[in-house]
Amino acid sequence: MSLKKCSQVEIDAADPFKNDVLDRKANIEILTQFITDYKQSVVLCIDAGWGQGKTTFIKMWQQSLKNQDIPTIYFNAWESDYTDDALIALIGEIGLSIQELVGEDKTTAEKIIGRIYKLVANFTKAAAPTIANLGIKAASGGLISADEISTAFGNLSESLVKEQITQYEESRKTLGSFKEALSELARCYADGDAHKPLVIFIDELDRCRPNFAIEVLEKAKHLFNVDNIVFVLATDKTQLGHSIRAVYGQWLDVNGYLRRFIDFDYLLPSPVKSDYIISLAKQLGLDKYLNRNIFSNYPLIRILKDIISLYNLTLREQEAFCNILNIAVRTHFYILEDNCVTFLFLLNILKLKFPDLYKSLNRDNKSTFVSDVLENINAQYTANNTYYLEFLECMFLSVIRPTSHFSYEETIDDYVRKYNFNDVKKQKLIDSFDMVKGFKITIQDLLTIKNAIEISSSFRLN
Repeated sequence: MSLKKCSQVEIDAADPFKNDVLDRKANIEILTQFITDYKQSVVLCIDAGWGQGKTTFIKMWQQSLKNQDIPTIYFNAWESDYTDDALIALIGEIGLSIQELVGEDKTTAEKIIGRIYKLVANFTKAAAPTIANLGIKAASGGLISADEISTAFGNLSESLVKEQITQYEESRKTLGSFKEALSELARCYADGDAHKPLVIFIDELDRCRPNFAIEVLEKAKHLFNVDNIVFVLATDKTQLGHSIRAVYGQWLDVNGYLRRFIDFDYLLPSPVKSDYIISLAKQLGLDKYLNRNIFSNYPLIRILKDIISLYNLTLREQEAFCNILNIAVRTHFYILEDNCVTFLFLLNILKLKFPDLYKSLNRDNKSTFVSDVLENINAQYTANNTYYLEFLECMFLSVIRPTSHFSYEETIDDYVRKYNFNDVKKQKLIDSFDMVKGFKITIQDLLTIKNAIEISSSFRLN
């Protein structure tokens, strides 16, 4: 048996949209036109929630820009937040990227980055304390007079003010030189083409330590505010807001704070997630199991897509779902039987989204578990849902009230009254019961499916 887990979407160098199953090409083309037409320094935020494909999006976009000879740099902030200084990390990433240049551009860029290194060193210098002598004298008992203490601190205060003013003046000069060098470097990356920006992608900012995330924003906005340098942040602004509040307090107006650093937001459109699950199934060779009909020619793949959509699984959650499903079906072939496979789908999702409910499944709480699951299913429905999953509800109802012992009409009537369903829903349930009443499912079957799901943890595919 050969097992593998879902791999990241492969970005083809020649055709970055070759594996674009989420249809992101149109979004990237619009954003490319925006950043190439905008001549000033700009910070653009690609905003999307956890697991919505931000990293794949910007890497696809980066390759598309490279193919148009637009220079880019990719900076994974999360992988760099072990450092104490975001500026050092950013400059270091730029220095590494110079190796991709060739010929005279590379030689020139290496000279410029050398100047930048020296300028950055000036930024990071800490003023040496000037109170050392005073501290020694105080410790030795030399300062015993109030007048002497007052005079000493007065002289010290004047000295510190002069030193700070001098440092401020030098810092302003250094900042000007730093930005001038960055502007030269951007032109060098663009091979002298003033119409091509240097695009710096910053990824995983929302996963960083709060202080480091804030520092990256500050450095990107204030120190790199140079024409033809574009910063693209790929982040979950909601999560980033939590990090910022962790530093400045829950009272902070996060949107107002972020407007200081981010010029434009682009809310990444939600993908058609049901298409992604098909792509993952093909990648793992699961499509041969899913391309069959059950319940009177009802396609199994449609059931899977409906359950995925009902529970609104993120792209990352779909990958985890398929990893577990892949191991389960290859180690326990019998759970692919028609009376088990839909329970396999649902229990797998409960494990990912509602672990406490999933864990509560045991032999002693059959009725409670089924009632809780039915309540959970109905909590996912919306007024405009188009999913036809009533057969799944009927199968769960038959676990606690087998059709061989109870009238399914009475079972449906009780269920309809409990949730105050309308006549349309009731008719769907009746039709579904006619479909599934020949299938027998027991609590032992559910426990067997749960065991098949749990075996996946032994393979450590997470």
